[in-house]
Amino acid sequence: MQTFFLAVLLAASPVADDVALKATLERGEQVFTMTCATGYCHAVGGGAGGGGARLAARGFTQDYIGTIVGAGRPGTAMPGFKDRLPATDMEAVVAYVATLNGIEKPVIGAAGADQTPAASSLSAAAEKGRALFHDSLRGFARCATCHQVRGSGVPAAEPISRIPANAGELRALSTPNVATVNADGESMPALVVSRGEQYVLFYDLTLPPPVLRTVAAGNTAIEAGNRWRHGDMIKAYSDAELSLILEYLGEVAR
Repeated sequence: MQTFFLAVLLAASPVADDVALKATLERGEQVFTMTCATGYCHAVGGGAGGGGARLAARGFTQDYIGTIVGAGRPGTAMPGFKDRLPATDMEAVVAYVATLNGIEKPVIGAAGADQTPAASSLSAAAEKGRALFHDSLRGFARCATCHQVRGSGVPAAEPISRIPANAGELRALSTPNVATVNADGESMPALVVSRGEQYVLFYDLTLPPPVLRTVAAGNTAIEAGNRWRHGDMIKAYSDAELSLILEYLGEVAR
């Protein structure tokens, strides 16, 4: 009985609130690093240096951050994540960015919401693969630079529809969708997103990370095929690490 009352007291105490906030902010930083800190979007820690705007020390309110993260900014490269991230991850990212703007204790948890972090449904090997897929220490050499899984990463490439059987097959993966785009006197490997009468939208794969470009259709020629190879982009991983990544992708697909 004493244990029960102690648990009730702890659950309603500031200590429990602090524990929940700490867990939320840690998750928010993790999701931000995997999804937002891609270099050509935002920088790690929300500082200057990314392709997107600096997020730290801007004086943003938590409500404003929540609105932008959820709905995005039309007309810019900032997408909305309301339908891309689980609600708990959305809340965590918003809270984390709020702390970058001087809000020491951002509000978390709707009334009655369960603040217990969800247990991972992945095996130990797949969890290691997930971490490798998003490994920020590899910079642009990580898989998440071009691929998105479960709402995390950058969807430069099409969704992964077939998972290679092993690391060797992954390294030898063909890339028939990579074309050669000739635009404004430049020739580059590219993933074409759309071709309109006025503009062509494509990811320039010349150097990582892929750069989303819009060029006038009249100044653009597109040829099928390119010498660009997927294997060149994953040299930072060992075969053992790639095997763990494939384990992760396999479990997510199931």
